[in-house]
Amino acid sequence: MKRSFLTVLVVAVAMTAFPPKVRAMDPITMAILAPVAVKVAEAAKPYVIRAAVGTGRGMLKIGKDAFEILYLPYGLGEMTIGAPFKRFRRGLVHVVRGGVVAPTRLLLHILILPAYMIGAQVNI
Repeated sequence: MKRSFLTVLVVAVAMTAFPPKVRAMDPITMAILAPVAVKVAEAAKPYVIRAAVGTGRGMLKIGKDAFEILYLPYGLGEMTIGAPFKRFRRGLVHVVRGGVVAPTRLLLHILILPAYMIGAQVNI
């Protein structure tokens, strides 16, 4: 423990003692490169839009799965309070859906998010 703390301390001191040298770009070079940068941005525009749309779809699926985890306490409530009113079976379905299915799908969608980002069509 003491050795790792000292290692972190030495690395932190070394990083702050020797800051990297930063060089500014002169305005003339920036003015010359600006038209090239605009052309590159225009060429990359469809790919960036496709990536943004795919990421948005993936994030919506992740949000839906995160929301479905709330079926677990809802199902537990149905199993306990609703048991006399014949709601036990439906509560059990909600417990399985919120306690097993939703977290599994959430993990799967999080792992597949990079594929969504490049525009792959994955239906799970």
